[in-house]
Amino acid sequence: MKPVLLAVLASVCFAAVESPVSLASLRAVEASINDKFRSGVNDPYDLLGTARGTYLDGYGAVFSVEMNLVLVSPLNLSPFKPALADGEVAAMHDRKTRKVETLKAEMRSLMLGASKTLTGLPANERIVMEAFLFNYKWENSRDLPRRIVMTASKQQLLDAAAKKLSGTEFAKLFDEQEL
Repeated sequence: MKPVLLAVLASVCFAAVESPVSLASLRAVEASINDKFRSGVNDPYDLLGTARGTYLDGYGAVFSVEMNLVLVSPLNLSPFKPALADGEVAAMHDRKTRKVETLKAEMRSLMLGASKTLTGLPANERIVMEAFLFNYKWENSRDLPRRIVMTASKQQLLDAAAKKLSGTEFAKLFDEQEL
């Protein structure tokens, strides 16, 4: 009788505690990130992998994605043309510079959506999104960030959705870093 009782107690003590944030909800946010960044019809991003998310107990949900701000067509680069001309490099830098603010706005929007999708995430915990930005060695990457990190609490995001804040007011809710 004692060995059975000990076995039951051991299994209860060592049983995995389920995360408040389901794997399904993390996957749903990952899918929305991938869809959003792949859907730019006129000037798409070049995703260099799929978005990844994880839940850190007591802190929140963290999502990361690696991308090039502009899609470099295989027609532009080939073994016969391994780099772009100076004018093309300058034009690409200008496009990337303009797209940084667009990317930030899209990240904020995705985080707002994530606050509604991650129903198990406690309101006091955070949602974090990090974009790793890729540049070729031949590019002019001066003044372009290598990473953009944004964070906000779930409650701030839910409150913002209820109040329907302006774009400027909404942007102020986020802690943002360009690294």
